[in-house]
This record gives sequence, C-alpha cells and structure tokens, in this order.
Amino acid sequence: PMEVGRPTLSDAIDLLLKNEPAVFRTATETLFKVVKNIEAHPAEARYRELSVSSATFTGKIAPAKGGVRFLRALGFDKTTVKGSSSAGGRAEGHEAMVLAAPDAAALTRGKMALKAAVKIFDSQQEAARVAKNAAAALKLKELQALSQQHNQKLTEQARADRERIQRQMRADKFELERQRDQSNFK
Repeated sequence: PMEVGRPTLSDAIDLLLKNEPAVFRTATETLFKVVKNIEAHPAEARYRELSVSSATFTGKIAPAKGGVRFLRALGFDKTTVKGSSSAGGRAEGHEAMVLAAPDAAALTRGKMALKAAVKIFDSQQEAARVAKNAAAALKLKELQALSQQHNQKLTEQARADRERIQRQMRADKFELERQRDQSNFK
C-alpha cells in the first residue's frame, strides 16, 4: 500500500512526458538503470541511495519534470545520510534520495511504466512530426500557388510588354518607310 502523500507512478509518468526529447530520454534511461541496478542488487545500499549532489542526480534526474517524483513513487525518500556512504565515500551528513526497503513489485511496475512512457513519448513525437510535416506541406502548397500566380502575372505583363514593343516597332517601321518614300515629299 502507498503511504499518504506519496506520488503515483502515473503522476510521475504524466510529468515525465512533458519534457523536451533530450531531457526525457536522459531521465528515463537513467531512471530505468537505477531500477535495474536495485533489482539486480536489492541488498546493496549503494544502489538504493542517490546523492542529490551527484552528477547523475543533478544532471539527469532532477532537471526532468517528474524525475524525482518517479523516485518518490518507487519509495525513495530524501534524507540526510549519516556517516560515510557506501555509494562513493561522501562526507558525513550528505543529502540523498534513499530507498529503504525495495519492493520488487513496485520496481517491476516502475520499469513497465518507463517502457510504456517511452512508447507513448515516441508516438507523441511521431504525431507531432507528422502534424509539422502536414503543416509544412500545406505551407509549401500555398507558396507554390502564390508563386504560380506571380509567374502568371509576370507572363501576362511580359506578353503585354512584348505586344506594346511590337506595335511600337510596326509604327516605327511604317514611319521609316513613309519617310523614305519620295512621293510623300511632292
């Protein structure tokens, strides 16, 4: 049974899905690795303790919306760890997210939730890509139609210019022939 105030995996996943792609991928891969390590070594405290000042925590889990919430949903709690930690010999009294009693079923649910989140995220990204491509195709069609109208206008303008020039040339030719005709000067 979940303790009161602990977030659900569903809440955490909903938030994780709101991240940018790079942040989402990094966070889900890191969380998945954390869960797998705990499953593989449930009795080893170093796998159940994540220092909140570690590069992994500050760079991969904490920046992601829902990252810390996911850990809390699995049963992790933020606490001050007394003494030298087995997770890297940190100074006494450092802050860490600690999973006191790993629950195998909760860890399995966590892994399944992460796998499902990746599938959902991928399908959302694909849908967004398809929508973006459709919008780009529509914009391209509009630009092509506009270009066609513009080219048609230029063609009509060129035809009118050509006809005007040809009329002027005929008039000039007529005038030149008239001036050359000696009978016009009598």
